[in-house]
This record gives sequence, C-alpha cells and structure tokens, in this order.
Amino acid sequence: MCGLAFSGKSTMARKLTDHTESKLIAFDKLWVEKDKDKSVPKNSEGWRYIRDTAQKEILASLKAGISVVYDDNNPRKEHREELRRVAREAGAEAVVVYLDTPLSVIRNREETNRTSQNRHDVEPENFDKVMQDFEVPTADENTAVFTPETNIEDFFKKLIY
Repeated sequence: MCGLAFSGKSTMARKLTDHTESKLIAFDKLWVEKDKDKSVPKNSEGWRYIRDTAQKEILASLKAGISVVYDDNNPRKEHREELRRVAREAGAEAVVVYLDTPLSVIRNREETNRTSQNRHDVEPENFDKVMQDFEVPTADENTAVFTPETNIEDFFKKLIY
C-alpha cells in the first residue's frame, strides 16, 4: 500500500486481504503490539525498528507461500524498493497499490477523525513532513493506482488476474 494518511490505505488493505485471502501486515498495528512488549520510541529509530520487524514478517510469510498485503504509507521510492527486495528474496512479485486520494478528501477525513477518534490521529507536523517527502509511485514500480472514482471490483480484477 502507498498513500498519505487518511487516503484509505487501511480500508483498501482489509478489502484486498479479504478478496485475495492474503495475510495483512499493518505497520500501525505492529507498532502498537511491539510497544506493549517494550517501549518503542516515537522517532526515526522506532520507525526503523517497526519497519525491519514488518519486513522480517513479510519475508517469512512469502517464503511460506503466503501472499501479503502490507499496510503502510511507504512515502518514498526507497521504502518501496526495500519491499521489492524482500519480495524478490522470497521469489515473489511486489505490486504497489497507490491510493491517489485528493488532498481535500484527506483533510476532510482527518478533521472527521479528530471528532470521532475512530483511529489514531496523525500529528500535523508528521503529516506535513510525509506530504513534503512523498514521492508518487511510478509505472516502473509496478504500480496499480486507485482513486475514489475507481470501481473496486474492476480494480481487483486488473490487479489479481
């Protein structure tokens, strides 16, 4: 998965996991789980630790013949390349599912979440940094683009078959 916070990545990841009977590995969920065992610092060191943990879990699943959907924002090409290397190591193919959601929709969802608290909030400075650093995936990355106008069933057919 690839996209900004509140772009719909987690929702799409769950739907894709259900549709393909794949294993869902979610960065945010891993962070919460690992933080229970030991305090994970909320900085680049903690981010790297969780990312490394996710990649080990992805590799083990792929080597066991289990397809994986990885729910994270993967904002930079280098982050997505790390995942492609993991897939290649396991003899698998990586596809970047990019949620191309308009910023107006993202901001609306962010504001709604501040009221509902249905999910954790993203600190404005973290959101702004990811927005600033975000590199839109390109066709050479084996990218499937999903927009709010995309028919999800058609998208799944193209993605899977």
